[in-house]
Formats: sequence, structure tokens, C-alpha cells
Amino acid sequence: MSAATRLGRAAVHALLAAAACAVAVAASAAATSPPLPAGARPVPIALTLHYEMQCGYPGPGPVLVDFPAQVRLPARLARAAVLVDGKPALSVARVGASRVVIGLAPRPRIMCDVIGPGRLTIAFGLAANLGAPASPGTYRIVVRRAQLRLLVPLVVVR
Repeated sequence: MSAATRLGRAAVHALLAAAACAVAVAASAAATSPPLPAGARPVPIALTLHYEMQCGYPGPGPVLVDFPAQVRLPARLARAAVLVDGKPALSVARVGASRVVIGLAPRPRIMCDVIGPGRLTIAFGLAANLGAPASPGTYRIVVRRAQLRLLVPLVVVR
């Protein structure tokens, strides 16, 4: 058996062992804001997304946030009013009546090879001037990032 064949077999065995040890992380999302009073404006809304990331990097491309039609959005949102992991968003744009597109930071120049559970937090501050739905209830915010689609509950009380 040649050295290349032995090396190839060793690589295959290493990959199989790594795959056997891998733990799948289910994607999840949560609203970290307290329940909102019905009809209030402005209200802060914070979204926390948990999914697999490479070294904590949330991935390229924008995050799409689809608010329920009952949430009142301003015509324009300032970058500084939307924080991504505690820093102003790279870009923020309202698209249509209820969608907000948020730009993420570019890929770091140096990146490790670890893929594991990560957290992405998007916070719409009071300066975003979002308005809570007028009626109490539980509403769904849909967040999309690449192929990921997460549902975030938004609780509105009297």
C-alpha cells in the first residue's frame, strides 16, 4: 500500500470519527424584550438568534426581519437605532410595509475553523420608533439569514 493511499484512508477515518462526534445544534430564536404594552410607541424590541456559526461569525449577507403587519414601522430607520451584537448595524433599510433588511459586518480577515453554537442579537432601540400592535396577543416576527428561517414571538399586553 502506498503512502498516499494510507494517508487517504487515515483522512477518511479522521473525518468519520469527527462526524460521529459532531453535535447538531438546532437553530432557535427568542424575543429578549419584556412584553410590550398595546399601542405603545416607541418600544424597544430585541431579537436573539441561536444557530451554528464559524468562530462566532454570523455569516455573510443581510438579515431580513419581517414584522407582523400590526407593528408600526417608521418610513426610515437610522443605522444607530439598530444594534447588531451591541454595535450599530452596517446598514438598515425598510423594504415594503413590514420588512427591515439589516446588513451584517464583513467576514473577519482571520478566522478559526471551529463551528459551534453562536448567538446573534439584533436590538431595535427607542430611536427606531417602532410601535407595538394596538391589540394584546402574541405575534410572530420572522427572521431570515441565508437558508435559516426563525420565528420570534412578540408578546403584547394591555
